[in-house]
Amino acid sequence: MHKTISLGLVGIACISISACKIQQTTETTPATPIEQPTAVETVEVTQTQQEKPDTLAIGDLAPAINVNKWVKGTSVNSFEDGKVYVMEFWATWCGPCRTSIPHLTKLQKKYKDKNVDIIGCAIWQRGDTQDTREKTVSTFVEGEGDNMNYTIAVDNDSWMSDHWMKPAGRNGIPSAFIIDGTGTVAWIGSPFSMDDALEEIVNGTWDLAAATESFAKEQAQAKAMNSLNAKYRKAMASDNWDQWISDIDAFTAEYGNTDRLNQAKFKALLTGKKDKEAAYSWAETMVKGYWDDSNALNSMAWNIVDEVPAELRNLDFALKVAKRGCVLTEYKNPMILDTLARCYWEMGDKYKAIAWQEKAVEYIGDDSMNESILATLNEYKATLANVDE
Repeated sequence: MHKTISLGLVGIACISISACKIQQTTETTPATPIEQPTAVETVEVTQTQQEKPDTLAIGDLAPAINVNKWVKGTSVNSFEDGKVYVMEFWATWCGPCRTSIPHLTKLQKKYKDKNVDIIGCAIWQRGDTQDTREKTVSTFVEGEGDNMNYTIAVDNDSWMSDHWMKPAGRNGIPSAFIIDGTGTVAWIGSPFSMDDALEEIVNGTWDLAAATESFAKEQAQAKAMNSLNAKYRKAMASDNWDQWISDIDAFTAEYGNTDRLNQAKFKALLTGKKDKEAAYSWAETMVKGYWDDSNALNSMAWNIVDEVPAELRNLDFALKVAKRGCVLTEYKNPMILDTLARCYWEMGDKYKAIAWQEKAVEYIGDDSMNESILATLNEYKATLANVDE
């Protein structure tokens, strides 16, 4: 097993690894719900807020609150003027959501005297009926006790998801929306990264105009990335690699380069068009951006010696990149030494490969993930012994 950044582009527009998708759901059904808290008086919800928006962005008026049950805390039926709210979406089956619970509790405690309400609204729960889903959430919350010390609600079927998450383009949880004192959505993102924004919104120093503009750009880029994915599939079907490369160049001209797109262009040139000269010319451009990043350099070199067909490899380039990675890590990183050894092995310098593989083994320590490095050394030695015989 080795470290790689795949040269493929499948899943180019993917959500954060910290988020859960709807499909990842399994949950048994517990039994006893927490008693429903008493509702408080709130401001009347407008018809506009009740209607399902086509889009929801920073700077927009927050949609209404329409939950089926308040499991913990005081019910909130609309947003009070002058008060800041965090509307966080989660599910009991979602690992990252569970991880965020202590953090949200800490934030609620921090801002309890600053007119801030944190609401965790459970969505996408498994269960055949609304009652089953509510019982699942209620029993979970009861089990968390003070560890989950903020307001908790359960979606009214999919109303909150349909009016908040979907219009905002949020298809993973946990997700959070911060609503400022005017009932405006001031921030959207992961609850793990909202601390600074929440602090500024509470203190009145948040630049809503700048946040609105930045979010609009992010949404436009996400839409363009989805379009780029479709163009990739079309290129794969038609074998039109020139068009695909042109599409990548057009996207990066507008939104900037990413490692994944750089790799995609390299693959298109090398294994798509089989233009080895153009591919490695592009790789030289790529490596300038990685020159001080040992992990990126290592991934690039390993991909060439391990994933690229032999006739399309440039082993001299891979060796140069691997050597730079070793220099950056003072020849002490076993994974990068393993890559360096593989370069020499593929170049036919078997004895030098074994020498560097032995050096790699010196640094593996007790890390079980590095056991493959020792196995590779034994494989090299066995292969060489058979040749010498």
